[in-house]
Amino acid sequence: MIRWLILACLAWPGALAAYNQSTEFPQADIDSGAALKTLADQALGNIKQESRNLNTSTCRFETAQVRREWRDLSLDSRKEFTDAVQCLQNRPTNISAEAKKTFPGVQTRYDEFVATHINLTEYIHVNADFLAWHRYFIYTFEKALREECNYSSTLPYWEWGYDAEKPQDSVLFNGDAYSMGSNGEAWNRTTIFWASQNMTIPAGTGGGCVSAGPFANLTVNMGPINAPGEQPVDYKLEYNPRCLQRDVNPTVSGTSVAFRNSTELILSYETIDWFQGVMQADKRFTDPDAPRSFGVHGGGHLTVGGVLADIDTSPAEPMFWIHHAQIDRIWTIWQGLDPAKRRNAIWGTHTRADMPPSANMTLDEMLDFGFISTPREFATLMNPLAGPFCYYYE
Repeated sequence: MIRWLILACLAWPGALAAYNQSTEFPQADIDSGAALKTLADQALGNIKQESRNLNTSTCRFETAQVRREWRDLSLDSRKEFTDAVQCLQNRPTNISAEAKKTFPGVQTRYDEFVATHINLTEYIHVNADFLAWHRYFIYTFEKALREECNYSSTLPYWEWGYDAEKPQDSVLFNGDAYSMGSNGEAWNRTTIFWASQNMTIPAGTGGGCVSAGPFANLTVNMGPINAPGEQPVDYKLEYNPRCLQRDVNPTVSGTSVAFRNSTELILSYETIDWFQGVMQADKRFTDPDAPRSFGVHGGGHLTVGGVLADIDTSPAEPMFWIHHAQIDRIWTIWQGLDPAKRRNAIWGTHTRADMPPSANMTLDEMLDFGFISTPREFATLMNPLAGPFCYYYE
């Protein structure tokens, strides 16, 4: 038995808020995903009891919706999901002709979600509401699939750990009718320069347009804005039709989104500032002398690469929704391991990495959701079995 002892506060002087809890897990279980499953089961048991204690009339655990991993869906269910996404991509936009002058890139109902994310990017990443905002964002997308495209199920999630070693060989990217489409056509690059980050990253196994599967003919109508190796558009919301590009990257996945990464993230940090900071590779919570980390959040984006690597425009890539369902799942597990302390835990300001400096956020604030929803109170978005939600992860 290997004792998994997290002592991050000794790793470098700034790491004073790290979690010093010891938890018994063999290293093999951490690497295989068995430890993560145990943690998920423990969290779900706590969440179930918490839900019963709340005793709300709006959501009961026994009747809640269940979100499942992609591989746990039947082939028909996988296709029903991609069909519904394509339906939303083909529906006309709801925005007015006047609004189109400001948002010329919005051509479809699906684009309303993309434009909302672009427009609010600096206020929904590396700040206090990153997790809660995205929880509600993907929920509104799931709701739109049901109400506007006759989708009968829930958002699937992508357990990165299954694909971390060779994501290019995943059933998600095999290009058949039951996949999320193919990898991009191979560009045979070795590195990519990411201008906005002033760094060079390893290239993936693709790079070009998705050539097979449900999204082979998808047109992305906005961006690129902050993509590795790409020249950004002059105006973030301009109409710039292009293909869906992917560059599935085993180098990034193997070091950033393996079972080990998710499990250590959950085990290592007791407080929300460190949990969300390390998840997003916030420089305020990383060792300046260590190799650059992408965190599981950035790691998932860069594993798929292409459009998903362009954080601003990333919802234009259908993988965004199941990647962020996994982000929400990891947060849900972390919350569920100690709901009394973690359910309503927030930390941070309104702006990305507090630049420019802004006030701390509070749970009574209203969060903006642009085209896709009226504002929602922060406090109502903290529990997937309360507020507007009624779901859990299996």
